[in-house]
Amino acid sequence: MENFELAIQGVRTASEILGIKMPKVRYFINQEVHYEGINAVYIKEDNTIAFNQVWLVSVDILEVLATCFLQARHAYQHEVINSKYKGHLKTNQETIDLWTKETNNFKSTIKYNNDDYLMQDVVIDAVAFSHLMMVKHYDAKTIIPDEIKDQVNMKLAEFEQSNLKIYQINDATQ
Repeated sequence: MENFELAIQGVRTASEILGIKMPKVRYFINQEVHYEGINAVYIKEDNTIAFNQVWLVSVDILEVLATCFLQARHAYQHEVINSKYKGHLKTNQETIDLWTKETNNFKSTIKYNNDDYLMQDVVIDAVAFSHLMMVKHYDAKTIIPDEIKDQVNMKLAEFEQSNLKIYQINDATQ
């Protein structure tokens, strides 16, 4: 399976796990991907995950899958913030308020430095979710930036304490 097909399947699987409407999958070209470029982005206005084609053809399947989980988590956050989430996961109001504030004032790496981007809870949450899914399903650990390792570990502990089986993939998606 080539990475373009894998991106679609990965978004489908992540969406099923999260209980969200599957985002559309699109592709874009960014030649600067290896220099401060973007590998993928969630576009909330039309519920789309867009993958950079240059990046997509240059990475292994585990990177594609980790990115699918991360971007699908942003789609989940968007559904929760906008009271459209109908799935089984619960998010407390304090977190929803923080996600709303951060999403409305999102600090992308295009306009802000990497530390400002990384320190947002919406990013930490998505990184932690992606990491957990990669460990649970593929026995593969992701690289977590040193700046947010403690926050990601706290988020992972929250996921485990919640007793929610967010990492269960049904037989149809395995």
